[in-house]
Amino acid sequence: MRTPTTPGLGPPAVFVGRAQEVRRLGEMLRRVHAGVVYGLPGAGKSALVAAVAARHRGPVVHRRVLPGDTLDTVVDDVRRLLREAPVAQALSDASRLEDLARELDAHRAMCVLDDLHVLGPLERVVLVEDLGGRLRKGALLATSRESVPRHASSPDRVELRLDGLPEEAARLLWRQLGSLYGNRDGFEEAWSRSRGLPFLLRRAHAGDTGGEEPVRAALAALPADERRLAAVLALSEMPLDAGALAAVLPGSAAEESLRRLGARLLVETDARGRHGVHDLVREALVSLLTPEEANAAHASLLEVLEREPLPAVVRVRAVCRHLQALGRHEARAAFIVAQGEALVRHGAADELLSLLDSLPEALRTPEVRLAHARARVRLLDLRRAYPELLALRASLEALDGAPGSEALREGVGTVLVRVALFSLEPEACERTLEAMPVPGSAEVFLQQLLALTALRFFQGRLDEALAMLDGAAAASGGAESGGDRRVLGWCAYARALMLWIEGRDSELAEPLAQCVSLLEDAPLDSRGPLVAAMSAGILSRLGRFTEAEAALASARERLGQLGAPRLALELDCIAAWVRGELGQRRAALAALWETEVRAERAGYLFVRLLCRVGAGRMLLELGRRAEGQALLDAVEAEVRTRGVLGLLRAVQVARTLDVPGPQEPPVTVEPREVRPGIAARQRALAAWGAARQGDFVRATGLLAALEPMATGADFALERALGHLARAALHRHAGRAKEAEAALEQAARTAAEGEVDPELIPELSRVLTATPATDAGPPVGAADAVVLDAKRHELRALGRVVSLERRALPRRLLYALARQPGRTLSKEDCVRAMWNADYDPRLHDNSLRVHVSHVREMLEGTGTRVVFEDPGYRLEVAGGFTFVAE
Repeated sequence: MRTPTTPGLGPPAVFVGRAQEVRRLGEMLRRVHAGVVYGLPGAGKSALVAAVAARHRGPVVHRRVLPGDTLDTVVDDVRRLLREAPVAQALSDASRLEDLARELDAHRAMCVLDDLHVLGPLERVVLVEDLGGRLRKGALLATSRESVPRHASSPDRVELRLDGLPEEAARLLWRQLGSLYGNRDGFEEAWSRSRGLPFLLRRAHAGDTGGEEPVRAALAALPADERRLAAVLALSEMPLDAGALAAVLPGSAAEESLRRLGARLLVETDARGRHGVHDLVREALVSLLTPEEANAAHASLLEVLEREPLPAVVRVRAVCRHLQALGRHEARAAFIVAQGEALVRHGAADELLSLLDSLPEALRTPEVRLAHARARVRLLDLRRAYPELLALRASLEALDGAPGSEALREGVGTVLVRVALFSLEPEACERTLEAMPVPGSAEVFLQQLLALTALRFFQGRLDEALAMLDGAAAASGGAESGGDRRVLGWCAYARALMLWIEGRDSELAEPLAQCVSLLEDAPLDSRGPLVAAMSAGILSRLGRFTEAEAALASARERLGQLGAPRLALELDCIAAWVRGELGQRRAALAALWETEVRAERAGYLFVRLLCRVGAGRMLLELGRRAEGQALLDAVEAEVRTRGVLGLLRAVQVARTLDVPGPQEPPVTVEPREVRPGIAARQRALAAWGAARQGDFVRATGLLAALEPMATGADFALERALGHLARAALHRHAGRAKEAEAALEQAARTAAEGEVDPELIPELSRVLTATPATDAGPPVGAADAVVLDAKRHELRALGRVVSLERRALPRRLLYALARQPGRTLSKEDCVRAMWNADYDPRLHDNSLRVHVSHVREMLEGTGTRVVFEDPGYRLEVAGGFTFVAE
């Protein structure tokens, strides 16, 4: 297959004398993936490269570099030609070169760039070395009038200097031209004048007499029709076929003029029947045209462009060039604004921005300014888009009531509200929403509703935001009554996103399922990948990692079709959070830092803060607590300063991943927890707590469960906590030497994992500060209550209650006594008593009966069991002691 190469001519009809160069260049490109053919104008560089490209087995894309082109326009055009589809908006030359290299390699394609010398010296080097150096299966082949400088670290490339043809090859070319256009004498003179340059040989065969400027002389002698047709081809950026040129001259005049121009070798025709002119002919003819002739040619090309099937970006660029040449600036401004959405959709927002910037100041209408701000938003330049939108809103307020102002205010307001939310400017967002006119469509109403609920969430008014979503869902008819799926789906999406940030994990599953099911068949637009990305974050929070990875893959696939940098940034943020939930802490931290830098540069402060919260959490999980706490402190201060209090809860949830102090309640282990980092942390902390209490059985079991989880550099802190727990167990057993060795191992493990150096010594001080538990206070102590799990007895008030034959109440009491003051869920109570999963139908009544038995045993001791939803806790008096098994 061949990728269409509309912008450039293929091999000329007559191409002889370069077989050796064609073969050599083709062989070299199979070993080296970049090449430059350079030499004097007219040496046949483009023809040679076209001949080599014609032999390439994969797709070929061609782009001629034109005056005014920049590196980004050239590379993006090649990306679009290769895909024959829109491409992702690139935010840097490095990212667009990386994407192009990846695509060329994936398709084993060849990129042909003609006239590389038109670019600046640095851009030439970047293209040949940065792009060519990345290629492994694709190829880059360029022509230039000058060589591209090398340096010591330049990647390998093939260079070919093209000079004139040798005499034998020149004679062959002369004979071939004669067979096409009629035999002509004078080869010897032509050979001496041309130095073998194919272009000059062709001109000599066409009748040039050898003056100082033979091309100009031939062009100056053209009849009016041929001159007009040649002018159109010279001012066109691309070759045109005979059908397109038929509109330039009436009847069959275009076909006859083309034939005569071809006979004079002023027009070249490739194997596909497309017509163009050599650069030397173009340069000469453009210098000869009068303003009237140039205007007529530009006007003709505007008519041709209406019918030509061209890529959207190429069409817009060409139309704007011709309108500018004709001085039709108002028409150009209107055309650019009308084509803004198409340019953005094709990944050319930066080109849209350049076109808008090229307009005279007098034409910077509100519509132009809005398109300019939108282009900045698309390019993730929110820092400059935001003040532009504020200034535009202020200027529109003075036009209140003017024709068309209401629709314009709605458009400006819609963009400004979104940017204000991204930039965490709640006051500007609220003011804009209040000033916006009544929505003119259901879609605008939905956007305003979602913006208002997001604003309320940022303001710390979550319940109000959720109530608004409930009201909108009910007003749309509700899911049960077959309401508006789009409204219901986006309301569910907004609810799930806010609850996810809030950390209310138990409430996430239902709105997530609603959102995905209601929006799964929605059209591909800018929000589609966001639903998949957000669902990936929530699914990973719920431990459903296979589904989360599938959602991420879907989001990336859809994003590749849209090419939206903002969504890419959001997706990268969420993907980093997913890695954190997977226990890939270091990789998640690196990804969060990288994404945070991009968000900071863009002014996308919401994503920036989410990245910083995630980074703070990862630092705490890794044991870098000083750095993590300082980062979360800074985030909290910024949240309060900006008035986005709804993000405070995310900071608080992140802080829970720090290692708790010895005075805090013991950590509860959730057996169904499948997130590797959370599961390992729970078991490590619970084992440490159980070991300090001398609970050998529980601590040993938890350490055994922890061992296969806590592997790799990400889990150094958990392994260090395990060693601390072993030190505590050794100490309780009186093995001082083994306890000291375990403490040393904990310190080494922590140091290897870059855990804060103060953390392990701080935790180990608890061991020396807490005396080992033995049999407890004497039975006769006035305020002593001793629950002795070694002897299975309760000693209090001078009496002893045996628990030997009361297994179930005993197990419940021991479970509560291990964590006094902490509520034990019904699930944990049932697990402690029956070692089974909790089923309310089976266990609720029995649990209440055994709780009452425990309360009877504790009667009068000052220790009691208290119910607190969702379970029970043990309140103990000052003299209470628990002697573990």
